[in-house]
Amino acid sequence: MSLATQGPSISKAVIKLKPAGAWCSARFAHNICLFLFFALKSLQNLQKGTLKFAFCTGITRLEAHMILKDSPLYQTARVFTGSSKYTFSIHQSGRHWIRLYFYPFVYKSYNMSVANFAVSTQDHVLLSNFSVTSSAVVKEFSLNVISNDLVITFTPSANSTAFLNAIEVVSVPDALIIDDAISPAGKFQGLLPMALETVWRVNMGGPIVTPNNDTLWRTWIPDQKFLVQPNAAKNASNIAAVTYVPGGATQDTAPQTVYGTATVMNSTNDPNSNFNVSWEFNVDIGFEYLVRFHFCDIVSDSLNQLYFSVYIDPWIVVQGLDLSALLNNVLAAAYYMDYVTETTVSNKLRISVGPYTLKGAFPNAILNGLEIMKLNNSKGSLSAADAVINSSSKKNVSVMVGTIIGAFIALVLAGILFMLFRKRRRLARQRLSKTWIPLSTNGGNSQSMKRGQLDQIIDSSLVGKIRPDSLRKFGETAEKCLADFGVDRPSMGDVLWNLEYALQLQEAVIDGDPEENSTNLIGELSPQVNNFGDSNTSISATQFEVSAVDDLSGVSMSRVFSQLVKSEGR
Repeated sequence: MSLATQGPSISKAVIKLKPAGAWCSARFAHNICLFLFFALKSLQNLQKGTLKFAFCTGITRLEAHMILKDSPLYQTARVFTGSSKYTFSIHQSGRHWIRLYFYPFVYKSYNMSVANFAVSTQDHVLLSNFSVTSSAVVKEFSLNVISNDLVITFTPSANSTAFLNAIEVVSVPDALIIDDAISPAGKFQGLLPMALETVWRVNMGGPIVTPNNDTLWRTWIPDQKFLVQPNAAKNASNIAAVTYVPGGATQDTAPQTVYGTATVMNSTNDPNSNFNVSWEFNVDIGFEYLVRFHFCDIVSDSLNQLYFSVYIDPWIVVQGLDLSALLNNVLAAAYYMDYVTETTVSNKLRISVGPYTLKGAFPNAILNGLEIMKLNNSKGSLSAADAVINSSSKKNVSVMVGTIIGAFIALVLAGILFMLFRKRRRLARQRLSKTWIPLSTNGGNSQSMKRGQLDQIIDSSLVGKIRPDSLRKFGETAEKCLADFGVDRPSMGDVLWNLEYALQLQEAVIDGDPEENSTNLIGELSPQVNNFGDSNTSISATQFEVSAVDDLSGVSMSRVFSQLVKSEGR
């Protein structure tokens, strides 16, 4: 059932449609629309042209750029100045698609680009605080209608209007959405009564699939722009190989043109390849999502050649997937899998596939198609304005924000300290030139360091002039730089931090510190500490806890940010 609207607002339109069999798609709407036009013309006693019904071609675009704004659907619109509703008589209960078409333009005193409104049914809020500023937009929802009537209400916000260019109500085959799926907690049940919004419907590795090539008149958009690393993937196509088998997908699940193309891991004949192919999609925070994966092994020459894993964000939804084992050892058989995510705490949803090589197979992974559908929340709403953020989600968001802010501040401080060190080093070079004798970790110099007898290996002109704690830090740094293995040596960042700290120890004045600077009082070097504990010391330009100098002698750059407020140095 499809409507294209025109003219002033009406308060109610009564539409009656008897489905053709178990379900009715837009293909059967042509004659019905003629009936609706004359029936409503008589019921409303409207003038010719005030209300128009037109056969909808079923072109459902889930993205604005995919919609041709010169389509007849977008040449007219109905403007609602007050709360208005459409009532559709439902003779066959079950799930129905509701597709709403919006394209704003200016007509007389009505500027639809500034319209703000809500759309709801008897039990669910589909849209709220909704507006369309420029491009054409299509919103697709699916609801399980168990009453005799489906009422869709348009409610303008205060001092605003609502509008609509066209609407479709289409029955959905019962088997398309079943009641259960898999979630991180185990089995998920309860999909049937829930309202869904189709957020993304994507054809991997192929072109756009138009309604003419889909039995349910859906549109599948290409996946290229969602790829995180396009170079990690390549396209594959073998439409003729696709087979529909009992227990697998059907042509209503997804057309052959979806299962016959795929995005494949670009392993470039490298048996050691080990990376994921990932896509990122924009989603609303505070909702669960039904993610439907479409798979068909069109790349293997025989059975048991393809094993791979599938991920939603960090969740491993399936590991070592073998499609041939799932479908009675039939190669290139169409298959789909449903998963429900946890409530989202990010506005990005990442989908990944990657190799599973434990069985000795060549590393590869594929994905043929993907659908992402938002589930209504506890308020019965699908609107982002009504998102429900639980306490744990709020805490996670706060932690993420705090981490980002903390990292930024840490980077700024690190930059300042680095510039300060460079300035001091440049001034020191101008004051005097010092000669350092080489250190060897295998000879007497290393043993002297370990025994605390650094006065035997440093420049004689420094004896009695350098503070013991400063000298100790220099010695520790030098010893680490001479480690036999590269992984044991500090990075340049670590070296700079330790030298800066040693310089601060040399220049600091510590209350109660004895005047003697005998290098013979330096104890043995402490071993590297891996457990950092809950130290709560703070750095000061004039005061340091000398007793804690050795506590973190082995810290790497991975701990840089956590040590910005510690007095122990690096």
